[in-house]
Amino acid sequence: MKKGLEIIKPLLKDRETESKGTIIMATGYDPFDPRLKPEFGYGLYKNVMTGLEFERLLSASGPTQGKIQINGKEPKNVVFIQCVGSRDKTIGNEYCSRVCCMYTAKQASLIKDQIPAARVTICYIDIRAFGKGCEQFYDKVQRKGVLYRKGIPSEIYQRSGKLVVKADDELVGEPYEEEADLVVLATGLTQRNDSDRVRSLLKLSQSPDRFYMEAHPKLRPLDTATDGIFLAGACQGPKDIPYSVSQGSGAAARAATVLSQPTWKIEPIIAVVDPRKCKNVTAKCGLCVTKCPYGAIKADEKQTATVTAAMCHGCGTCVAECPKNCITQYHFHDLQILVLAGFFNSSEHGSLLK
Repeated sequence: MKKGLEIIKPLLKDRETESKGTIIMATGYDPFDPRLKPEFGYGLYKNVMTGLEFERLLSASGPTQGKIQINGKEPKNVVFIQCVGSRDKTIGNEYCSRVCCMYTAKQASLIKDQIPAARVTICYIDIRAFGKGCEQFYDKVQRKGVLYRKGIPSEIYQRSGKLVVKADDELVGEPYEEEADLVVLATGLTQRNDSDRVRSLLKLSQSPDRFYMEAHPKLRPLDTATDGIFLAGACQGPKDIPYSVSQGSGAAARAATVLSQPTWKIEPIIAVVDPRKCKNVTAKCGLCVTKCPYGAIKADEKQTATVTAAMCHGCGTCVAECPKNCITQYHFHDLQILVLAGFFNSSEHGSLLK
C-alpha cells in the first residue's frame, strides 16, 4: 500500500481532491507462498515453479518468448500439483481457491499444443470445473492426453539429476514415483498481508478464511457491515476474472446509489448518552470511546461523551461497557428488555417505558 501511495502522489500535484461518501474495497489478493510447503522443494530445485511463474514462461514477452524450455531444453515429462496452499488444514487454508483447477488445465493444454509428445500429469484432490464452458474444456484437455491422477504428492526429491514426485494414486490404491523435468505448483489465493491494517482502519469484519466479510451472503453480498463501504473482487474471497468483473460492476452500482442521494437514511437503533449521568462521573473513564468499533463516540477529560448518530450502528458495545449506565440504546432500554424477558408486567410499568 505504501508503494502504491508513492506512485499516486506525483499524479495528485496541481489537482483538486474531493471527499466522497463511499469506498469500494478492491485490494485483491496475495499468491500463496509455496515455501510454506517445503516438501515440494520450491526454492530448492530450479525446475520447480509456481503456476504464475509458468504463466510468465508461456508469455510471448517472457524470458523464452513463449517457448516452453527448462535450461534450454523442452521438458518431456511435466507434473502439475493442485491445491498448493488451498484446502489444507496444516497451513490454516481450508477453502478452495476456485481458479487453480482451470488455470492448470489451460497450462497443461498449452504444453500439449507446443510439445505433443510430452507426458503431462496433473495430481489433484478434486476437480472443480465450475464456470461457463469449464466442464467442456476439462473434457477437451483429457482428450488431448493429459493424465489426471487423484492424490497430492507427499514429497519431491532429486535422483540422478532428475526430479522424482512421490505420491499415492487414490483411485488405484497404489503408491508411485514419477520422474519429471518440470514441476508446476498450482498455488492458491490468500488475503493480502496488509489486510489486517486496512480492516482495523475501516472497521471491517473478517470471515474465518481471513478475507473481508460481506454484510449478508445472499441479501447484501456486496455490502460490508459499515455503511458506504462495498467489496469487489478477491478481497472478499478467491474469484476468477468473470466473477470479479461482475462483482466490480455491482459494487460500482451500489456506490452510485449512495452518491446519487442528497441525504442518507440511518437506522433508528443507535446509542445515546445521558449527559447528566456522564457529567457527574468524577473520573472520565473513556471506555466507550475505546470500545466503539465504529469510532462513533468522542469524549475527553473535561467533556461528557457524545455519540455521532450517523456513525453509530447500534451494536450496543458501549452500552454494555459503561460502568455507570450513562449510555442507553433506543428501543433497547434495560426496562424494555426486562419486560420482554418476563421480569415485569408492561401494563403495570407502562409509564416507565415511555
